[in-house]
Amino acid sequence: MPLSFYGLILRRYRKWILSTVLCFTAVATLIAVVLPKRYEATATVRIDPQGTRTVGEEAGANSIQFSARELVTTEAKVVQSPAVVMKTIEELHLDRDPEFSPDYKRLAASGQAMTLSQKNVVLRNVTKEISIDQPLGTFLLSVSFRASSPQTAASVANQLVQSLIEHDYSTRVRALMGSSQSMQAQVNDLRAKMEQSQKDLVDYESSHDVLAPDSKDNIMQARLTEVNQDLGVAQSKRIALEADYATIRSGDLDALLASPRGLSLVPLQNRLLRDQSRLAQDAQVYGPNFPLYREQAAVVAHDKGVLKSGEQHVARQIAAEYAGARAREELLRAELTLQKRRMDDFNLKAIRYHALKAAADSYSTLYYQLQQRIQDVAVAANLHSEMMRLISPALPDPKPVFPRPVLTAILTFLLSTILACSVAILAGLMDRRISNPEQVEHWFQLPVLAALPLIEGSAAVETANLLVAPIHRLSDGASGTPVLSPFREAIFNLHSALAFAQGGGSRQVLALTSTLPAEGKSTTSSHLACAFADLRQNTVLVDADLRKPTVHRRFGISNRLGLSTVLNGQCSVDEALCHIEGRPGLTILPAGPVPGRPVELLHLGMADLIEQLRARFECVILDCPPMLGFADAAAIGNLADGVVVIARAGGTERTQVLNTLRSLRAARANILGLVLNAVNRTHGSYYNYYETYQRYYGGEAEAVGAEP
Repeated sequence: MPLSFYGLILRRYRKWILSTVLCFTAVATLIAVVLPKRYEATATVRIDPQGTRTVGEEAGANSIQFSARELVTTEAKVVQSPAVVMKTIEELHLDRDPEFSPDYKRLAASGQAMTLSQKNVVLRNVTKEISIDQPLGTFLLSVSFRASSPQTAASVANQLVQSLIEHDYSTRVRALMGSSQSMQAQVNDLRAKMEQSQKDLVDYESSHDVLAPDSKDNIMQARLTEVNQDLGVAQSKRIALEADYATIRSGDLDALLASPRGLSLVPLQNRLLRDQSRLAQDAQVYGPNFPLYREQAAVVAHDKGVLKSGEQHVARQIAAEYAGARAREELLRAELTLQKRRMDDFNLKAIRYHALKAAADSYSTLYYQLQQRIQDVAVAANLHSEMMRLISPALPDPKPVFPRPVLTAILTFLLSTILACSVAILAGLMDRRISNPEQVEHWFQLPVLAALPLIEGSAAVETANLLVAPIHRLSDGASGTPVLSPFREAIFNLHSALAFAQGGGSRQVLALTSTLPAEGKSTTSSHLACAFADLRQNTVLVDADLRKPTVHRRFGISNRLGLSTVLNGQCSVDEALCHIEGRPGLTILPAGPVPGRPVELLHLGMADLIEQLRARFECVILDCPPMLGFADAAAIGNLADGVVVIARAGGTERTQVLNTLRSLRAARANILGLVLNAVNRTHGSYYNYYETYQRYYGGEAEAVGAEP
């Protein structure tokens, strides 16, 4: 809904809202004035997390890191603990103050001692007056206390801070002393373990001949690395010799000459080739039997023998070197295996040695650290803690903090206003009755053609007179000014709205209906017909409510002949029509006698009758019966050019209008809009417009009439 709708709801309930707000505000203010005064005093403490370190600790070492919020919150809880509060009660004898101990006078008169439950009552009464404030981002703690006198509040606040500081110091000292005793018992146990671990280390060194295993470990590791490298070199050499040996055993002279080992045979091979070449030349020149040829053949045979002898020598040399390389490799492999075995044995001894030495060193370190810690605790226990310092003691404040009548009145006024407005809006939303045009447009998506004001008293008489005489004949006898009423102006507004409803067009036949009886349907139809007639339009008003006709009584005419007799064929239309004296443009067709079956009668002849009236009159207005519970209006609505639904403001419910619109749409009626009837001050601003109009024109009638 738009905001104006909620404004209308608040306006409707404004008297109830105003009375509720004033009542709540007055009661709250009176209570605030009557209540006893309370005074408050505040003491501020600064908390330093560095004060929690013990003597001998380095900055950042073995210390707990505190945040401002965690540390201050912890101390805020401590200051409200029973230990601190009870200490304050004992120091200031608050258990003898009637403000906190209601049973003290009776116990003092009878000489009885205070029981545990009574002490708990005092403790609760004092604790509930304590309030703690923690400024964000600081290490400050504000301790406030409320009492019936400023002096008591200040003294209790200061004593609470002092008790907090003493409680923190005493608990810290007790914790340190308890820790020192516990650590002393651990020192004795560590001493025995340290001595036993050192004895085990010495015994192992002497029995296994292990001393500084790290240095020996380096020597053995270097020896193992050296043997491993020599083995690699021997394997490479053996592989190379094995390749040469395989070449010799294959008898391939060219392969031997190509290897480095055959370099010594290259000159012999070259000389053999030269001699063989010369022998070939001699064979061509001299022949095989020539002496020079035979000499050269002997030289070639000698060269071959020398080359063969050299080849055999190289082969024996390679074989000898290959055998030596294999033997060396086997020896180095055996040495490597031996070194690995020795290394494994030494590693086992070193592991055991290091374990014993680590245990001895650990026990020794723990022993000396614990000794140092005991000394630090002893020193810290004798020093007063500087973790908390009182930087602003509480002072008596003569101005009470509770109650505050002015502030209470303002807050109560605001809260009660919000509450009352919320309740009023909720009540307005729960009210399903139609009361203003905004609801109609939002709920039904229909325009509000007019809002007719509520007429009562003398206004009702004037409105009734408008039906029997045109407006230009009703005037004030003294001034001759025409009588203009808000209801009459609203009817003319409805006339204008109908002329432009849904884009204009012909609205010759108009049907007016309502959801339920007594919603002003007939009154609106009668006055609307008079408005059309007064505007020089030939108008006929048909009383189509055959069940409970009323139009004839409003105009003072006979109901012997009418719509029912015309539809039954008992008379003609001209015989049933009635002309109103003094209103030449208005004709009435009364309902006639009530028939037995009105719905069937309307279905049989109403369409023909409307066509006859359409041909004779410029405007035909049908006063239909209510929609809910009757089928008459649905039968007529389809025959009219437009249908207007009348609803009573503050009386017709939303579901009733929805059912009416659903029935009209089912009958394919052209719904022009809705008219709100009987609008008063509680239903919106429309009624105020009519009142303003009446005051303006009524008060200035003489001035207006005097103008030329």
